[in-house]
Amino acid sequence: MGAPAKPEQSGRSDDGLMRGKLKKLLLFRLMLAVFFLALTLAVQGHRNEDLLGAKLLPLYVFSCILFLFTIIGSLSLQRFKSLVGFAWCQLLFDIGAVTVLVYLSGGIESPFAFLYLLVIVSSALLLYRRGSLLTASACSLTYGLLLDLQYFGWISPLRIVDESAQARHSGVYFFNLLIYIAGFYLVGFLAGYLAEELLKSSRTVRERDRDLRHLGALHRSIVESMTSGLLTIDLQGRIMFSNTAGQEILGLDRGRIEGHSLDGLFASVAVPQLPPGALAQGRSPANRAETLYIHPSGRTMSIGYSHSLLTNETGEPSGWVFIFRDLTRIKEMEEHIQRTEHLALAGKFAAEVAHEIKNPLAAMSGAVQMLREELNSEPIQSRLMGIVQREIARINELVTDFLWLAKGSPKPGEVETVQVCPAIEEILALLKAKNRITSSHAIRTDFRDRPSLLFDPNRLRQILWNLFLNALEAMPEGGELLIAASVEGINESETSVARIDIGDTGCGIAEEVKGRIFDPFFTTKGSGTGLGLSIVYRLVQESGGRIEVNPRPSGNGTVVSLFFPRQILFSCQMSSG
Repeated sequence: MGAPAKPEQSGRSDDGLMRGKLKKLLLFRLMLAVFFLALTLAVQGHRNEDLLGAKLLPLYVFSCILFLFTIIGSLSLQRFKSLVGFAWCQLLFDIGAVTVLVYLSGGIESPFAFLYLLVIVSSALLLYRRGSLLTASACSLTYGLLLDLQYFGWISPLRIVDESAQARHSGVYFFNLLIYIAGFYLVGFLAGYLAEELLKSSRTVRERDRDLRHLGALHRSIVESMTSGLLTIDLQGRIMFSNTAGQEILGLDRGRIEGHSLDGLFASVAVPQLPPGALAQGRSPANRAETLYIHPSGRTMSIGYSHSLLTNETGEPSGWVFIFRDLTRIKEMEEHIQRTEHLALAGKFAAEVAHEIKNPLAAMSGAVQMLREELNSEPIQSRLMGIVQREIARINELVTDFLWLAKGSPKPGEVETVQVCPAIEEILALLKAKNRITSSHAIRTDFRDRPSLLFDPNRLRQILWNLFLNALEAMPEGGELLIAASVEGINESETSVARIDIGDTGCGIAEEVKGRIFDPFFTTKGSGTGLGLSIVYRLVQESGGRIEVNPRPSGNGTVVSLFFPRQILFSCQMSSG
């Protein structure tokens, strides 16, 4: 598709070049006419002759015709379809104009015969070698005809510039004509040759310039189409260029990246040092590594990067190419897979020992109930029996939760449309009623949207209860609990996602334990089973959503973010492979 367009594009370029040359020819002719007219008037004025006398009238008429034809040519240039034909019209007029000027200034004695050479050079620039040789022939014919007519006395040229006339024999006429004709053809050949070489060179330059622009556009398109970030760094560690993907990953615009040092973005990444004999060793494989990056939003990102040597046109080192990717989601998927493997292993053990624990618990619970009925009259023994029965129920609940966590719920929950914001307010009210929210806790809600979900309401309440309770327990001395609800991706091209953010002002989560907080039985508290967040993670994953844990952007604390597709049906039934 691209090849046929090149001749047409080249033709348009040549037409534009030809039109520009014709405009310059018309301008040059106008300036030359004004110059010679002014020069003639100056000479005549220096001789104290009348500038308005009849003697100069033919020169004035000639000048007016020259000006008029030039103006008409300028106005009609845009209307001519054949620029070559227009150029021949102008050149033939120039030959005629020079011939008339030679006639007015004495014929063989005219000082203006050299203007034929300018016409030949102009034809070479417009029509190249063939045109210049044809123009030289035309100049030779017209000039030779003029001299022949003057020699045989058929015309008597005027002498406006110089009135003195010298008798010349036939040898002078023949020699003068021969010299000028030889000069016309010599100039025509040389000017045509040079014009063609100039045309070839200009076309070569235009083609190379076009290829260079296309190559540059291709390189820019490749760099800007990359999904990985790319930085070019000089030997001093300053960033010289960043592509669009890199700016999006870093969350910074071009002005906040380029011109700054690399270690200002990645504190743990140092500019590589060139080893001795780096060029002699050739290009080494790209070094791959990982680092952490603090996004302007405050979340910590895992960045994988590689760097390689950048050389200039002479092959000398000029810096480094730094390519990087956001590995945060990949790391989260790896953690999810590892967590799933842990749960699968736990499920295997749970399936084997759960009934071994639950059956004795059921027998113990029944026996304690019977003893409690028989010893109802003894308050102390009855209270002790109640404690035993309550602890048996607690153990049974713990085994049930662990079994559900390992193998999944035996049946799906009932799905219905759940309004997220009222559900949040309901859980907050329940926490206040149970005195989990005290006067030292400040509750702040930010409901930018009021999303709804197709969800099991009991499971949503369980998720919110565990996360709210976990955030409150992280602030034993009081603090602020921030709960926000919003809708993301409301464009037609994106999936609508409900987002719930739960932030606290507690001590935060240490980076070394962040990857383990969803593991079963892992807890940093002095009490608790360590199953709460594991259950939350399982419920969120079953819903098709995802959960993120990040430091709070402003100050201490943690923000837990939940993302739920708004149209997905929640099912808590897992495949029991």
